[in-house]
Amino acid sequence: MSNAPTVRSAGAAPAATLHNPLGLRGVDHIEFLVDDAERWANYYIQHYGMYHRGYGDTQSGLKGRKAFVVGQGRVTFLFAQAEGTGPEAEAIREFVGKHGNGVKDVAFRVHDTEQALKAASSKGAKIVRPLDEHEIFIGGTIAAYGDVVHSFIQRKKHATFAPGYVNIAGGAEDGEIHFAMIDHIVANVEHMEEWCAYYRDIFGFDQLAHFDINTGRSALMSKVMTDEDGYVKLPINEPSSKNSQIQEFLDEFKGPGVQHIALLTPNVIATTRAMRESGVEFLEVPDTYYDEHFDERVGEIKEDKQTLRDLGVLVDRDRPDGYLLQIFTQPVFDRPTLFHEIIQRRGNSAGFGEGNFRALFEAIEREQAKRGTL
Repeated sequence: MSNAPTVRSAGAAPAATLHNPLGLRGVDHIEFLVDDAERWANYYIQHYGMYHRGYGDTQSGLKGRKAFVVGQGRVTFLFAQAEGTGPEAEAIREFVGKHGNGVKDVAFRVHDTEQALKAASSKGAKIVRPLDEHEIFIGGTIAAYGDVVHSFIQRKKHATFAPGYVNIAGGAEDGEIHFAMIDHIVANVEHMEEWCAYYRDIFGFDQLAHFDINTGRSALMSKVMTDEDGYVKLPINEPSSKNSQIQEFLDEFKGPGVQHIALLTPNVIATTRAMRESGVEFLEVPDTYYDEHFDERVGEIKEDKQTLRDLGVLVDRDRPDGYLLQIFTQPVFDRPTLFHEIIQRRGNSAGFGEGNFRALFEAIEREQAKRGTL
């Protein structure tokens, strides 16, 4: 933790440090713009074990949209579709028409929205929504890669998600699918270094890891940017071959965007089993992944190898006292763009499955080959 002097606003908690110039406190929510908000909210409720949290439309006070809020633990997803006319509705239609369904806003909780906007703007960030204060929160938004934005949310009360939304009772979280929080959010971009510099210069993030992956059929490069506390981790990928899966994403999404969102679970076996039973499809893992070299790669683990093989869960030991378990879904929407990673960390694991990258990317390549893009 840095000993840098702390900047304070009157009567507020510590707002920012030299290593956290925007005063980030973590991910507040992720907003998806979609063709049918109710359908996709229900999809995540049925298949990802999430629960209703809120709803809003033009009748409840929203402009140009109908939206549903779902979540579990500290994971909150907002699904919005265009409703009616006006600039807000047209902006949603334009986004979905260009990109298909996808992530529009990776919103961060901050100590002080005004300070965050000023700090970001002073470093060159483009403000797309100026300071906007409500009785529930104070918000503001800056542009990021492609058509993705980052909103800064300073919450006052937690009675409702936002103005124009009403609460929906979601029931007790007693299913077998459990998510605690978002582990990391991965971006696919055309120029990785540009966006690494963006998060370094504006957000004060550091580079946590660097990967250069070449399977012999396709290639990509990736760097992981993170805040000093490690609560926000943003891997950034760029293609390094024309038939790369990253290039396929950029072609299908019509530009940079969020490739996948990793959801942290305390029990990947129970969560994966329940998700499979609910109809979620995962990337197939070659049976050879679990051959005689498996034990040599990962060492002693608590899980049963045959169970992992049956479910298709990957394991990577990234530290002597820590390892992770992960599995990747097929793309969620109609285009081969956004998917999810389900991840569990044991001990002091802090990696991203580097030892599994070849198996993962070869699995994705098999899906590319089925689509005729490899």
